[in-house]
Amino acid sequence: MTDCDELLALCAQRDATAFKKLYEQTSPRMYALCLRMLKHEGLAEDVLQEAYVKIWDNAHRFMPAKGRAMTWMTTVVRNKTLDKLRSLKSRPVETEAVYEGIEFASEALQPDQFSSLSEDTSKLMQCLDNLKPEQKECILMSYYYGHTHEEMSHKLERPLGTVKAWIRRGLERLRLCLK
Repeated sequence: MTDCDELLALCAQRDATAFKKLYEQTSPRMYALCLRMLKHEGLAEDVLQEAYVKIWDNAHRFMPAKGRAMTWMTTVVRNKTLDKLRSLKSRPVETEAVYEGIEFASEALQPDQFSSLSEDTSKLMQCLDNLKPEQKECILMSYYYGHTHEEMSHKLERPLGTVKAWIRRGLERLRLCLK
């Protein structure tokens, strides 16, 4: 069990001190995810707060045998962010960090950058590199940029079913690789 796994297990027992530590350790990464998807600081802060309330309320539902706490919490935060985007009936305005293809993720990491990545992130990057290019691209567009399947279908000029299949197969390969 990782430190986050243990803290989340304590949160399930309503340990407020553990929740505070969990928040301090994980909120910067979760805030970055919200901000990247929403492109608005105030909204990102609101969604982050709502997500952590949900994490606190549902900590008892986390099952360490099915995955890591950070993965579970990231899913909660991502879903809360997507809910907010849907409620606003708008997509984030793309700024200078416009998605232009897979090139942004395919650059090799420099040794000094690699050492700062967590073990989980390093493993994920290795597994992503083992995917077919179209699978990797769709997974990154969905989970990193928050695009819907329909948006990806339009941007990639591919049928919706093809995009969904690439994501499903890519996630299956990721799951096997991350075990």
